[in-house]
Amino acid sequence: MIFEESRIRFRFPDTCKTIKFDDSVYYKKLFNMFPGAKGVDFVSVTSKFAAFIEIKNCLGDEGNCRWRIFPDDKKMETSHTEVDLKGKHSLDIEITEKTAMTLAALAGAVSHKDTNQSSEEIGEMAEKIFLNYLADPKKIKYVILFLEGDFGSHTRSKKMIMSDLQKSIRKKMRWLNCKVSVVDSDTYDPRIFQIGDENAKKSI
Repeated sequence: MIFEESRIRFRFPDTCKTIKFDDSVYYKKLFNMFPGAKGVDFVSVTSKFAAFIEIKNCLGDEGNCRWRIFPDDKKMETSHTEVDLKGKHSLDIEITEKTAMTLAALAGAVSHKDTNQSSEEIGEMAEKIFLNYLADPKKIKYVILFLEGDFGSHTRSKKMIMSDLQKSIRKKMRWLNCKVSVVDSDTYDPRIFQIGDENAKKSI
């Protein structure tokens, strides 16, 4: 299954059931009526895991995005950016909020299963996530931030930046039994998704 997000092509193994969550009919027609609604880019499930994946491709726009790589909005007031920051947060806060709202939306989709056409696309997946994945501690729940961009500097390498974000997200996600990872095109797990045009060959 192939999707394009932020100018990058993502390939999910055939063993995955994947939806582009914030493009789903349910999200656009029902959940989006909730002021401030937001959600992750992809929700993907297999027999062994459920993954909530957010994509941030900042290549070519690092200057406007640099403040977002510092946890807890630390650089919001001091970093130069041409972007309106109203309602925006550093990436660690954003992905935590998006994951929480995605789970809330999936709960709503379960409540509408078989009663509202807008929920048909994600209703079955939502039910599976709640009954099979969240209720079973043996099933892995991934929260993944895919961060592309040349953010390395003399004081902080890209690896350090991703590690700091991962630690902050993990701390904020303690309310959910999950594995948190911040990855890029050099460090992503090809068993969960791959980048490019060829068919995904690996799977969990």
